[in-house]
Amino acid sequence: MQEQQYLDDLAVRAAVAGWQGGEAAFSASFKSKTIVSAELLNRWLAFWGLGDRLRRDQREQFRDFLERAARPALCNILDAGPDAWALVDDLNFQAVQEKLTTASLMSLLTRFACSCEPTVFAPATQHSRRGIQVLCRNHPDGRKLSDMSYRSFMIAFMREQERFASRIATALLKLPSTAANGTPLPADVITMRAFDRRLMLLGGYTPARMEQEVARLQSAGGTRPAERRSRSAAAGKA
Repeated sequence: MQEQQYLDDLAVRAAVAGWQGGEAAFSASFKSKTIVSAELLNRWLAFWGLGDRLRRDQREQFRDFLERAARPALCNILDAGPDAWALVDDLNFQAVQEKLTTASLMSLLTRFACSCEPTVFAPATQHSRRGIQVLCRNHPDGRKLSDMSYRSFMIAFMREQERFASRIATALLKLPSTAANGTPLPADVITMRAFDRRLMLLGGYTPARMEQEVARLQSAGGTRPAERRSRSAAAGKA
């Protein structure tokens, strides 16, 4: 029980640190009328540790796909549900058809979807998929994912998140409405992002690594990604 409490608390701390440390700023950028520039894409990839997922010559194609197809489809979706989640499967199929890469872009696209609407979408990563599979196997009803689609992943995610939300309700009530840097901390967003982290831990992401991630984001002061980059550049010139 104590271990579960620690991991739940760690997931909440990681969600708060991630949201105020960059996720909120990226979400605002993607939902605004600002064009997804090469600079914005590169900063977003670096924030998520995805810089090696696309070759340099593929990034412009991916940036164009986000601006032309993904962002119009995913941003400003207000209702979470199977139809919304199926859009990500459709976009992944479209990206493969357009030969953006030779492999699925699901990990990238689901992170982008999460950046667009974090209360509707969650990243489907290697660790989070493993985590949801563990939960399904351990469920009294023996539930399993019906297939490997993002739609099926999110149906299971939302179902299991309800129990998690009940466990962390007290922790959420203790959170301030805004972070120290002024970033709002909406409870529905933090719950979604915390459950994603909890699945990662269940799927093999080590607590020590997540603690390091929290410390790194907190040491950055919760500044916006662009501000961190500017400060680093200024320090280099000093």
